[in-house]
Amino acid sequence: MGILSFFKSLGNQSDNDIQQPDRQEPENNTAAENMENKTDGKENTEKSAAETNGTDGAKGEVNATYNLIILDESGSMNGVREQTVSGCNETLNGIRSAAKENTEIKQYVSIYCFDSSHPRYLFKNMPIEEVRDLTYEDYCPNACTPLYDAVGYTVTELKKALESTPDTGKVTIITDGMENASRRWTHGAVVELIASLKKQGWLFTFIGANIDVEGTAKGLGISSYLRFKQTNEGMSKMWATEQRSQRAYNKKMIRLKKRGMMRDERMKLQMMSDMNDNYFVEEQRVAPDHIEHLTPDGVLVFGSDIKGTHNGGAARYAVEHFGAIVGQAEGLQGQSYAIPTAGCTFDELKEAVERFTDFVVMNPEKKFMLTAVGCGAAGYTVEQVAPLFREAYSFGNVYVPASFLPYVDDVNL
Repeated sequence: MGILSFFKSLGNQSDNDIQQPDRQEPENNTAAENMENKTDGKENTEKSAAETNGTDGAKGEVNATYNLIILDESGSMNGVREQTVSGCNETLNGIRSAAKENTEIKQYVSIYCFDSSHPRYLFKNMPIEEVRDLTYEDYCPNACTPLYDAVGYTVTELKKALESTPDTGKVTIITDGMENASRRWTHGAVVELIASLKKQGWLFTFIGANIDVEGTAKGLGISSYLRFKQTNEGMSKMWATEQRSQRAYNKKMIRLKKRGMMRDERMKLQMMSDMNDNYFVEEQRVAPDHIEHLTPDGVLVFGSDIKGTHNGGAARYAVEHFGAIVGQAEGLQGQSYAIPTAGCTFDELKEAVERFTDFVVMNPEKKFMLTAVGCGAAGYTVEQVAPLFREAYSFGNVYVPASFLPYVDDVNL
């Protein structure tokens, strides 16, 4: 049985290209017209994805992530100009770290600043190794907010660049105001564009302030969104969350590639599309001591014996409340996941945790609530078991008991 078929079996065992939208032509030569071929004069940075990666096939394993940051530069952002520049640089440092951690997936960057008077790329499809830090002079907030034009134009440009590659786009939209100045792209056309690219494994996130962030994001078809306050503290927290989430995303991509999970095209696209849910990662992810209720995307993770008797503790509770199946020792069962801990060796327990870790990365849309697996009837200590879950925790969608936290957490996770 191949690895993908095997992990599929750990699941519940109980039984075009985009058509160009109609566009409204601008009445005169303003920002909408300037968007067509505008890159900052200081940087001649556009590179073809096919050229940089030397690939001509649309299918296959992802070789590169193209990070596109669409950054609001309208006048209302002036009060947080310094924090925006420093936060962007922290994000670039995070991408640099990802490139060093995993040389198999190259990192490229585009930063597009938009307002209604001077929209432009600071960088376009540049290898992260060639991207400099932003300066105060790069970012000069002014004028209005043509959000739809900025998203439609830049995402379409990146889509064209990636058409002949298996690589993926990761799009971050940052704004503090409502759309009020677009002239070419409509809301409906942007929604259609985003939806089609999510099916191709692209990731879209929305970060906003002073607007209905949830409503605006969901209205665009973006399920991962983050609110921020336009204060020094608020901006600092926002950039820290984005950096932490970016690191978790990169770790998932590394695991998928190293474990050969991108070789099946259909499953690759499904897993990457699912990463659009629950992208933003909380700082410390601690599961309740007593898990009595789960959200629809929640999964209770409990320790089992190798016969799957589930006759006590969290295992019995999982049978009574979350769909665990007596006789099934491992895998997803309703809203629960069993890890065999009793009746097996410690090495076999480690192998089961590795399979769970693969399951976590293949199901980024789920939130896994971990009990003190192996620390009851199985007789292991927290010091023995907790470190086994370190990588799973790093993906951002695993919550651990408070006693496990010192063994899995660090400032970068």
